[in-house]
Amino acid sequence: MLRLGILPSPRRLEQINRNIHQASPLLLTTLLLAAGLHKYLLLLRSDGGGDLLGADIPKALMVLQGENPYSTQPWAAPYPPFHLLLIAGIISLTNSLTSASTIQAISQNIRIVAILADVSVGLVIFLALRQRGFTGLQLIIPPSLFLILPSISSTPYFWFHTDIFGYLILALSLLALTTRHYLTGSTLLALATIFKLHHILATPLLALWLVRNQKPAQAVGSLLAMTTVLALGLLLPLRIPGYQETILGFNLSTGLGSGTYSFTIMTLFYAILPNTISLSLPLFTINLIWAAATITLFLVALAVVWSRAKTLDPLQVTLLGLLVWLLPLRQLYTHYIVWAVIPFLMRGRLKETITLAVLLETANTMAVWSWAIPPNPFPAMNTIYGFFAASLAYLALNSVALVLVLRQIASP
Repeated sequence: MLRLGILPSPRRLEQINRNIHQASPLLLTTLLLAAGLHKYLLLLRSDGGGDLLGADIPKALMVLQGENPYSTQPWAAPYPPFHLLLIAGIISLTNSLTSASTIQAISQNIRIVAILADVSVGLVIFLALRQRGFTGLQLIIPPSLFLILPSISSTPYFWFHTDIFGYLILALSLLALTTRHYLTGSTLLALATIFKLHHILATPLLALWLVRNQKPAQAVGSLLAMTTVLALGLLLPLRIPGYQETILGFNLSTGLGSGTYSFTIMTLFYAILPNTISLSLPLFTINLIWAAATITLFLVALAVVWSRAKTLDPLQVTLLGLLVWLLPLRQLYTHYIVWAVIPFLMRGRLKETITLAVLLETANTMAVWSWAIPPNPFPAMNTIYGFFAASLAYLALNSVALVLVLRQIASP
């Protein structure tokens, strides 16, 4: 029998892993600098896109001028006030340093700050993995994927989304929870929720986990902090005219129409059924289907956290909450998925991480084809069927991630 001499021996692999671990700070520093430069060069090739120029910046400028950002064009930047306040703060700070006088200049300033936030997420992922005892490739590959994977590192700098600032809040929250700073971590998770709603189901799951794993006196501080932040960020703004209609109206209506709007599996009801078998469901029915799917998934996650709280860690709990929200979400894009990718990378499971990266790149590539961005090798993707195919790719991505997490929970 011929012996394959291509692959190194297990002992040699172990030595390579040790060498990578010893060099990991230098490797990470090089990656951070290279990723930052790459993002800056991409930034110079675009203006940030319509969402930033036509919605986020004008709404933030309204905040700086003391105007109600929900009073006009309510579905432009339909975010909680904290999101708009943060962007307004960045504009105010950078304008004081550069005297930006045009929308384009403000856009560039925001995206430069975003580069700092973006590479910082890679650093936080590295620190979280090191805190959890990972070494070598398990320590360096997950932050590397966040920094160099095109769907995360490149696409957002052509069509910029302010989610990048929220990613850092989430990553810092997970780092704090990993290091058992539960008050800080839970407060930051609540802040991430009032930045964008994607964590709305993760917060009660984390609250349940804290109650199950701590004495009441220890848990009460974290629960009070989370409740206060959520009340101030989501409930108090109900007094602002237009806020409720903006938040609820946007999230309960997005996706209707052509079926070429986003990559949610709900496209099945928006476009596929009406165009194939002439079955058009009322908006109320579609909302019921979405609500039923979300509630069912959340109850499953709740039961898992309740029964397995002693063997779960906060990363798993937060990831469960994000996935059960994203799976049936009414509007879905790659930058929404990244919210769940961050805790997934922090798990440190190398094969599963690489699997998820491949699925994410596949789904994002199909999404780019669906938008008919040249060169587009498959023009047919720019149809309701192409969008639905991309939606199925995102469904597969989220479903595989959920299965992998549940499998880890079942056999820790």
